[in-house]
Amino acid sequence: MQSKSSSVKPPFSRIQPKLRQKSVRLDVDTNKKLPGVETFKSAVACMDNSPSASRVLRHTKAVATGLDIPVKLAHVLQVGLSEVSPSDPIEWQIKIREAQDYLSRILKSDDNPFIHKDRILLNGVASEEISRWADENVDNLIAMGTRCGSEMAAPKSSYNGSALGRTTQMVLTNTTASLLLVPPEAKDNDEISYRRLIVPLDGSCRAESVLPFAVRIARKHGAELLLVHVIPKPEIMVSGLHDAEANEFTMKLENYNEQNARAYLDRMQRRLASGEIAVRAIIENEGDVREHMLLIADYQQADLIIMSARGKGAVHDMSCGNVARHIAAHTRIPLLLIRQKVSQPVDHLKLATPQYGPRIFWESAH
Repeated sequence: MQSKSSSVKPPFSRIQPKLRQKSVRLDVDTNKKLPGVETFKSAVACMDNSPSASRVLRHTKAVATGLDIPVKLAHVLQVGLSEVSPSDPIEWQIKIREAQDYLSRILKSDDNPFIHKDRILLNGVASEEISRWADENVDNLIAMGTRCGSEMAAPKSSYNGSALGRTTQMVLTNTTASLLLVPPEAKDNDEISYRRLIVPLDGSCRAESVLPFAVRIARKHGAELLLVHVIPKPEIMVSGLHDAEANEFTMKLENYNEQNARAYLDRMQRRLASGEIAVRAIIENEGDVREHMLLIADYQQADLIIMSARGKGAVHDMSCGNVARHIAAHTRIPLLLIRQKVSQPVDHLKLATPQYGPRIFWESAH
């Protein structure tokens, strides 16, 4: 279960959600491969020498285990924004050796078969290097903390109320890769096991495209899958304070939206035929979509949110929609954010061929 944090409370934490739930159990062939879905080649855990690095690695292993992909470790040798190259080559070689030893100690202490012996060492500004490597290796899942390194000590107010540090904000904005974002409030048990997963759905193909990933993880962990739809409150212009006709129309529209949302989630439940998992549908029809997604995740004590980076309301050239960005900035549980390039087969779009650049500083197996 997700532990509650007494020090971090969202402004809407006192709201009691009006949840309409429907639970079903689907009996499915657990050995059947998900059709028409490309998965990741590996999950790359960005290790930054901070206390939260172990938390990132554990959640990366939990997600990678569910998706049956290996885990690789990555580390960035940080340089200042004004530095072009290290001024002291001997000192730089020492930093390289220290970074290699840091990753080697992690590999030595963890005998998980999913941990790949390849290590990725980059040099430069962390946000730029992670974004560049991710875009050059688009078929990999990038895992990182919502705050990195020294940002862990910075007060949340310094980021305008956002849980995201500058490095993660830049990666979220600049890369098109899928991300696993792990906040400091996420559980940090020796062995992470997910028991409840939340998938926000808005009726778009993009939102639905994450379902195969969610099914795989739920099936591997024996987790319950919650399909969540928040109905935006309709807004109409009224001519007076007591416009009876407008109120009646609004009520009819709300009922219509709720009936269609229920039918939509029922269809989604019937489509999930790739694992014996418990599926529950939740509909909320009052309030802001972004805030209620966070509220429901907290209320249901969810362990992981899995969602598309863009939904039906996203602009075509945006790498991340407003709802996804808001949840990433305020969630207290890990968020698996699937970008469209990986989830394109569900939308019948062609995957781009990954381009591998020459700027990887060091990548080797020992």
